Amino acid sequence: MKNKLNKFLGIFILALATIVLACDDEETVNIIEPEAAFVLEQSTASNVLLNFGLPDNPAFTVTWSDPVTGSTNYDIEMDINNDFSNPIMLGSSSTNSFSINVMDLNSAIISTGTAEFDGLTVYVRALAGGAISNTVTYSITAYPTEGGVAITDPSNGDSFVLSIGSVDDVILDMQWADALPEAIGSVDYVIESALAGTDFATIVVIGTGTDISSLELTHSALNAVALGLGLPADTAGDVDIRIRATTTNDNGTLLERISETTTISITPYAVSFPNLYLVGNATTPDWNNNNNNTAVFRNQDVPNNYIYTGYFNTGEFKLLEVLGQWQPQWGTNDGTTLAVNPGGGSDPGAFSVATAGYYTYDFTVVDEGGSFTVTPYDASGDPTYSTMGLIGDATPNGWDGSNDTNFTQDANNPHLWYINNVTLTNGGQFLIRANDVWPGEPNAAVWRYTGSSETYGQSNLDNGGGDNFPFTLPTGSYNVWFNDLDGRYVIIPN
Repeated sequence: MKNKLNKFLGIFILALATIVLACDDEETVNIIEPEAAFVLEQSTASNVLLNFGLPDNPAFTVTWSDPVTGSTNYDIEMDINNDFSNPIMLGSSSTNSFSINVMDLNSAIISTGTAEFDGLTVYVRALAGGAISNTVTYSITAYPTEGGVAITDPSNGDSFVLSIGSVDDVILDMQWADALPEAIGSVDYVIESALAGTDFATIVVIGTGTDISSLELTHSALNAVALGLGLPADTAGDVDIRIRATTTNDNGTLLERISETTTISITPYAVSFPNLYLVGNATTPDWNNNNNNTAVFRNQDVPNNYIYTGYFNTGEFKLLEVLGQWQPQWGTNDGTTLAVNPGGGSDPGAFSVATAGYYTYDFTVVDEGGSFTVTPYDASGDPTYSTMGLIGDATPNGWDGSNDTNFTQDANNPHLWYINNVTLTNGGQFLIRANDVWPGEPNAAVWRYTGSSETYGQSNLDNGGGDNFPFTLPTGSYNVWFNDLDGRYVIIPN
């Protein structure tokens, strides 16, 4: 055993000596540091989409390391040629980084005279005295600063006299050109109108479309636009039109451009529009098309404008034209414009109410479309009345101050009132009053006539006197709806 151990130790010592001798024979290993350099770093975000809707946002930021020049002032330049034969100065920096915003970079690209706006390769470098950094590249999607969306037809000053005898004939074929590259993605167009000189304070949508460059308008459609703007029938009025073009990029950013305004003259004709009724689980009648469905109130000055301020449950609703029928049915497929199934087609999507509460919905019907807005309404300061009634010689109980013809209060909305099957007398007058009392008494409120020639309008809350409502329709049975939040009313024959 002792001999074996001695033999093992001998072998180990021999091996160790061999290693030591081998190390003595090897050359010394030297680690060489890389040569210091002026280096521009390539950004990980090398694909840049310039969003014309956010001109002041950074387009890109370049950074660099410079252990060589000791400079405190750097110039950054770009070129669309990799040999920098025509460099453009982007700016200067006293630090080791430089940012440029969307508008300035886009302008620099435009100044090169290139006709390419999508997938354009741009070369960037930095200079410090006589030293030049390496080059980094970006793939840029730029946008034209001139041209944009331009209406080519109609022209400023064109006139259109509309005829009820030609409702289905095309009177205007709108045309436009768009300089935005198609490669940027699909473009959604909204053709907007407004009364001339109002800076589009109130807009009526003429039509919409995706990746289109024209839109045909019939006499009926253009007439609805003119009436929706408040132009009186048989009277020429000036209308401004423009096109809003939007594109959503891959990051979900909305890119928006607006054309220059074109002003035309339109002479509309008189036409009537149907009443509309609420249906859906956001409303009192639920999804029952013949359940005393709430009438939507009308703008007495704009026959195709419907306005309803009231309480909505969380849920959905649509609009019907005929009680007991599901078509014609109005809704929305995109959350901003109106859509209709006049019968035999596909039903539109519903208006969605995410949070229960009071809202004002404003609908303007244009042909088989149109637009709408919705805004929250604060009803906390509005009084809640115990009763609401009609009084006057057009009503069943005449001017008997102790015997109003009372409305029924809506179960879902204490500010909404209705009377069904009330007999109203031709040639008589009436008022709407709260709590069965006259001005001067506690909790009094009286609504007065404001001159509507239709069976709908908006009355004034006036306790100091004013006009009575004249009733000029034939004597007969009517349903009456009234909203004490804004004084709107509608009278519907049975």
